[in-house]
Amino acid sequence: MILTIALVALVVMFVKLKEHPLFGADKRVVPEMPTLEYTRTDIENLALLCKVWGFMKYYHPTVRAGEYDWDKELLCVMPSLISIDSKDRRNAVLAAWVDGFHARMKPGKGIAYAPDSIKQYPDIGWIEDMDALGTVLSGRLKEIRDAEKDTVCYYVTLMESGNAKFEHEQMYRQCKFPNISYQLLSLFRLWNAIQYFYPYKYVLKKSWNETLLEHIPLFLQINNRVDYENALRRFIAEVQDAHCSIQNRKMKEYVLPVGVRFIEGKAVVTGYYELKSTCKDSIDCILQPGDVILSVNSEAVDSLVKRMTPYISASNEATLLRDIATEELLWSSDSILYLDYERKSKIEKRKIQCLHKRVVTLGMHQLSKPLITKLPGDILYLYLGSLLGGKVPSKIEEKGLIIDLRAYPTQKMIEGYWDYGLLYPYPIDFVMPTRPSLAYPGLFVFGSVISVGKENEHYYKGKKVILVNELTQSQAEFMTMKYRCSPHTIVMGSMTAGTDGNLSMIVLPGGLCATFTGLGVYYPDRRETQQIGIVPDMRVENTIQGIREGRDEVLEAAIRYLND
Repeated sequence: MILTIALVALVVMFVKLKEHPLFGADKRVVPEMPTLEYTRTDIENLALLCKVWGFMKYYHPTVRAGEYDWDKELLCVMPSLISIDSKDRRNAVLAAWVDGFHARMKPGKGIAYAPDSIKQYPDIGWIEDMDALGTVLSGRLKEIRDAEKDTVCYYVTLMESGNAKFEHEQMYRQCKFPNISYQLLSLFRLWNAIQYFYPYKYVLKKSWNETLLEHIPLFLQINNRVDYENALRRFIAEVQDAHCSIQNRKMKEYVLPVGVRFIEGKAVVTGYYELKSTCKDSIDCILQPGDVILSVNSEAVDSLVKRMTPYISASNEATLLRDIATEELLWSSDSILYLDYERKSKIEKRKIQCLHKRVVTLGMHQLSKPLITKLPGDILYLYLGSLLGGKVPSKIEEKGLIIDLRAYPTQKMIEGYWDYGLLYPYPIDFVMPTRPSLAYPGLFVFGSVISVGKENEHYYKGKKVILVNELTQSQAEFMTMKYRCSPHTIVMGSMTAGTDGNLSMIVLPGGLCATFTGLGVYYPDRRETQQIGIVPDMRVENTIQGIREGRDEVLEAAIRYLND
């Protein structure tokens, strides 16, 4: 008898499960967005829909529990917001739509954190605007905001480090473009992910709401896949964070495997990328370190920088120029590039053969040079971007130590550099993070101060120099903060990337992924690092003449400092 009842209960539960929208019982046909000239009113209506849809996704008790196919709900209601002749009618449509997702809502207790522990409040003041939303819609949204919520959200979990991990998002890999509905779904999904889970939203140069209004027309004008990818790149570039990118997009196939940095305001050749072993004889070494690139395919470098700037998400100008130099300048859809360049005051014009990107070792500006080098003058040099890898020394007898963080620390490093206990005489506070909240999406709260080191009377007492520049980003900046707090240590070089904190990623229609910073990183006294970067104690930069002479002037300055 008990077994029979249990079986009946299971059957009933399975039937109900099959009726769940996510299990295919929802047979509604998604209406297509009309092809027409969209008015300013249409744009404003779509922008409000984006905000309401995202707010419901992360705040409404049953929606955030995953009880609806939330993408489909958006696609079904979207056409009804077009060609509405009054704000009152629009608000009535949205209020009826919101009312369709029934939930028993008990009042919650409100934000329970002390005000001095909060770095960023949820940016949802727009739901209070009864002039824009009307009394009914505003009231419904405020009720949802104030409702008691489970700390579990179907669409987002928090990783062990604390940043958001987006789950149960569909990629719609087979989606063909143009497709207005899915183009807007992509924009709305990404806008809301940053709206509620980006820790530095308060430093954005302009209103995030205005950014949405500006970009909806661009997503309505897409004609093909390339337009779609470029629209996403332009949108995420508004965040001005070097962690922001659109992954899996179609890149140009060919590249001239030449390292370029902007030095003294000019695009200067610094060396060659490494090639896969079978292709080492394929490269035509026409360019030399110190050559200044003037134009690419008859386009002046200054013009190229101006053209590409809207598509590059960079935290500061140094990072912007870095990314243009490494990701745009010498990339081509053709296997040939036509370059004008200056060498020793003489202008050269050459046609140069590119290589397919699959044979070029690209990455985080790391090099195949040793992790540990002993320099003249009793100095130990550690290059943490070493592709050869290794283990940091457990004992240092040299009088001075140089730690080069002008690259992302390589994964081939054997554990030991992360908490390099040899450098610290006792525990030292070095960073304070902020983390998002699932109970109040958009809220970022300071965590505990994190320290490094332990009691160690045998710590290394020599002077230390940390080398940084625009290639010092994210983990490299974090390590700089760590090492810098050890005694007798200075930072030398130029502006770092100003991009710190763990990455979050969200998938988008068409098989794409977007990334952005998911954790805030601050000094223990809560000073900012985002966009500012790690400010050097001694500013030293490479020069074009130094590159031509094969010198590393920043390293030379560090050696002089330690010898003094």
